Formats: sequence, C-alpha cells, structure tokens
Amino acid sequence: MTKPSICIIGAGCSGFTMAKRLKDHGLAYDQFEASDDIGGNWYYKNPNGMSACYQSLHIDTSKYRLAFEDYPVPDDWPDFPHHAELLQYFHDYVDHFGLREAISFNTRVEEATRRSDGGWDVTLSTGETRSYDALIVANGHHWDPRTPDYPGSFDGYQMHSHD
Repeated sequence: MTKPSICIIGAGCSGFTMAKRLKDHGLAYDQFEASDDIGGNWYYKNPNGMSACYQSLHIDTSKYRLAFEDYPVPDDWPDFPHHAELLQYFHDYVDHFGLREAISFNTRVEEATRRSDGGWDVTLSTGETRSYDALIVANGHHWDPRTPDYPGSFDGYQMHSHD
C-alpha cells in the first residue's frame, strides 16, 4: 500500500501537533510556516504580522487543560501561564520530538487548489508548486481580522481584537 503525500500549512500548536501524530504513524509530510519560527499566534512580535499576542498576555486556560497528553507542562508553572512560558513549552515540544527539521520556515502557501482526483496542488511563496494527496490547514484563527459592515455611519474609533 502506498502512503499518502501530506502537506501541513502552519507550525503553530495545531500544525506541529499534527506533524507529531503523522510522524508517530510513520507518515511523511511537508510542513510550511510563513514565519521564521514556530508558535503562530503565541509568538510575540511574530515577524509575519499574523499574531495577536501582546506583551502582558496570559492564557485563559489552566495549565493542566492546555498540556499536551504526551508532554506534560512544567510543575512550577503558574495556573495560567504567560505567553512566553507557553511559547517556550511549544519550542521544547517541537525539539523533544524532532519536528523542527521537517518545517520549511519563511515559506507561505500562496494557493491550494483541489484537483479532480481529490488531491491538492500547493503553490508556495518560492514559486514552486507541489502535489499532495492530503492537505492539513493549520494556519491559525486570528490572522485575518474581519469587521462587519453595518448600514449607516459610525464616526468613532473601531478596531478588531487582532489589533
């Protein structure tokens, strides 16, 4: 049986934990990250401009609820860790399981087109197009602020939580 070719978009926590699962099952994959490092939304001052992380941010989930099942959080953490602690935990996880080597950093997926056979053609910021059997989109949920358009006018200051 031929193993599928798999593409993962993003190296935030959803992307690198998916990579870990694929690796656990002996499935090869390519992983692309628009930024220069892992962490996605939890990467403070992420140079890709897509993180909404701010200096005083603490996660609103208990350390016990956010821990990965195969990699416990440090015992000395506060109940609701600071973003820097969480990002370090992500780095430790990625390095512990040897996931970093398979990530292509500073490489955006510009387009993913579904083929008639069910596969995907993925065009990268490098100009290259690669074909895959499966596509995993883990590109985050705060990167594209959307503001509703209401009838009438509003003269006040309006901002999105991303900012």
